[in-house]
Amino acid sequence: MIYLCKVSYLGAAYYGFERQKTVPSIQGKIEDALKVLFQKETLIHGAGRTDAGVSAKGQTFSFESKEIEDEKQFLYALNRTLPSDISVLSIEKKEPGFDARHKATGKRYSYSFRLGEKRPLESFLVAQFGTRAFDEENFAETLKLYKGIHDFRDFTSKATDKDAFVRDISSITLTSHDGLYRVDVVGNGFMTYQVRIMMGVALKVGFGKMTLREVKEALKPKERKIISYKAPAEGLTLEEVYYAPLH
Repeated sequence: MIYLCKVSYLGAAYYGFERQKTVPSIQGKIEDALKVLFQKETLIHGAGRTDAGVSAKGQTFSFESKEIEDEKQFLYALNRTLPSDISVLSIEKKEPGFDARHKATGKRYSYSFRLGEKRPLESFLVAQFGTRAFDEENFAETLKLYKGIHDFRDFTSKATDKDAFVRDISSITLTSHDGLYRVDVVGNGFMTYQVRIMMGVALKVGFGKMTLREVKEALKPKERKIISYKAPAEGLTLEEVYYAPLH
């Protein structure tokens, strides 16, 4: 049987989702827990590879196993085996050949950051920038430039891409209150570091270190010049993975 699970995790203690040989990862912890329950190696396939320090509320993964008779009891046992900063929220049977990554039609990420006095209790989920001049209007205008279909080759470290680095950002919204800002972005797919670079560029514009014209040029590149600045990982959360058309 193929099963699809939704998992939430705090990424602060891990070197990303993907299993690593010498450092802790989300995939590694889940596969270790499944080995305890099934008494054999069980590989999982994540819908995406979140970076070190990045968290998730709705990451998904799939795996193959014999039929699980009591899914509620299985979830209870799995979560008892996992560390307290990882929780599998749901499990469902899927059709043969289903794969969490290749069947996904899109994802929603959020990016949160704070201006002003630091809030230590938020530090694992909110990037802290302290008190500094910030142009919220220009920041918001930068976000608007991302919406739609664009060539994001300068917004990823990925060497090659089967879709020529083109992605469709269907929605991007900004909310703010009392110095806390949150951006939600929905797209049909995101490449390595793409969201963090998008946010890093928007923050640079907000802090007066980059212009809107430069952003427009980066979205219509004549030659590839990968943007090096990434927004801090702790502000990024994978909120949801979609398995139905976005439009």
